[in-house]
Amino acid sequence: MVRPDPGTLQDAARHAEAVADHGIDTSNAKALAKMRNALINLEKVAEEARKQVIEPALDDEMDVGDSVAGIQRWEAERPTVTDNAAALEMLEDAGGDPAEVVRIYPKQFVDAVDGTGFDPSVVIDHEEYTFYRQDG
Repeated sequence: MVRPDPGTLQDAARHAEAVADHGIDTSNAKALAKMRNALINLEKVAEEARKQVIEPALDDEMDVGDSVAGIQRWEAERPTVTDNAAALEMLEDAGGDPAEVVRIYPKQFVDAVDGTGFDPSVVIDHEEYTFYRQDG
């Protein structure tokens, strides 16, 4: 078990915030790459710690509506479709346009029409982008 040390976490957050607000004073690619990797690692482990450890522990300590140290526990709900086929049929019966409510995922779309005689490239375009990835 790790003892809580919010000061160290706040220092890391303040440092990242300062970089975001004021930039960084180097043009050294190696230093910039190390900083990027450190921030990505911090982001990943912070989210994992928050979701898997801190928030479940808070769930045990706080009831819905409680407020502690500037956070409040809320309860909300969001709609979810339980039967896509039935929902699409209902939309069609109502005269609705599926293009207005359905999101098409390009990879799944191409896989679905592959071998059917339809050419997905008619409606699929490719955008180039750059990104960084850790070596190894």
